[in-house]
Amino acid sequence: MKPDELAARLKAHPFSAVRETLMNRVTLTVLRHSQQRTPVRTGHLRRSETTRVEPGGLRGFIGTNIQYGVWVHEGTRFMAARPFFVEGMQDSRAEIATLLEKAGSDYLESLT
Repeated sequence: MKPDELAARLKAHPFSAVRETLMNRVTLTVLRHSQQRTPVRTGHLRRSETTRVEPGGLRGFIGTNIQYGVWVHEGTRFMAARPFFVEGMQDSRAEIATLLEKAGSDYLESLT
């Protein structure tokens, strides 16, 4: 394939079309790993954990709307920190790398 042909295909099928789906997969992967690390007393905190992806897929978020979630995550002077979101991100690095590699390969394959 000539460079001009590849450039035309890249323009016709931008990677941005794939980004949002990819970011959804990444955030759900991190969420799965972080929920495994979330300390459980009643299960309410773990059940409240959720994801959000901005339109276009450039940024994704994991979090909770439970007020005490930040105290569990960051700790207080009375309670040790349990950074379950950070640990979830660290635990999911290899899986995310695989997701990114597959998305890139699938995208390039679709162009040829």
